Amino acid sequence: MQKKKINPWSIVAVLSAIGLCPLFTIAAVLFGIRALVDIKAKGDTRGVRLAWFAILFGSLLTGLYGGGMLWWNINVRDRIEQGPIQAILQGQSGDISSFESMFTKSTSSIDSATFLAALHKNFGTLISGAQDQTAGEIAVDSDKLFLGMVPVEAELEYILQFSKQDDVHLRAKFELFTQVDGGNTFTNRFVWIQIEDKEKGNLVYPASEVDTKHHEK
Repeated sequence: MQKKKINPWSIVAVLSAIGLCPLFTIAAVLFGIRALVDIKAKGDTRGVRLAWFAILFGSLLTGLYGGGMLWWNINVRDRIEQGPIQAILQGQSGDISSFESMFTKSTSSIDSATFLAALHKNFGTLISGAQDQTAGEIAVDSDKLFLGMVPVEAELEYILQFSKQDDVHLRAKFELFTQVDGGNTFTNRFVWIQIEDKEKGNLVYPASEVDTKHHEK
C-alpha cells in the first residue's frame, strides 16, 4: 500500500511556526487548523501530528510575544512617555519617595524638596504633560544599542502645562540598561530631568547632575 503524502498545509504550518515572528506564529495556528480540516475531509494525506505541533507551538510563541509586548507597554513604554510627568505629579502631591524612585541615583529628601519647591515657585502646579512628538529622533551609536535594536539610553523631550505657565519644556535622560562590568543591568529609570527656564535659569534634578549636563552640552 502506497504511503500517503504529507498534507501541504501541515508543512506550511510547521514552517510558519518556526519562523519566530508574531505574524508567522499566528498564521501557523490557522494553517494547522486548515491542515486538520483538509486531512479529515479528503483522507488522502497525512500530517496530523505536524499540524497539532504547529498549532500548539504557534499558540505558545504567540502568547509569549503578546505577553512580552504587554509587559513592555506597561513597564517601559508608559514610563518613557509619562515617567517625568508622573514623577513631578507625585512629588508635588507630597509623595517624595515615588518621585525619587523614578531616578537611577538616590538623593536626599532635602534635595528633592528643594527642586520641587523651586519648580512650584517658578511654574506653579503641574496640570498635564506629554512627550514632545515634534522633537527629532537623536541618533544612537551602535555600541549603545541592546541586542542591536533597543537604545540603552536616550535623551527625550516633553512639554508640560503648569498652573502659572504653559508649554514648559523638559528634557530628560532615560536609561533602560546600565552597563556594569561589561554587561547590561535592567534599569528602566531616568538619570536626570531638566526644566528649561531662560529667565530664572534651568532647573536640574538631581542637583548632582548639573555639572554632567553642562559637560554633555
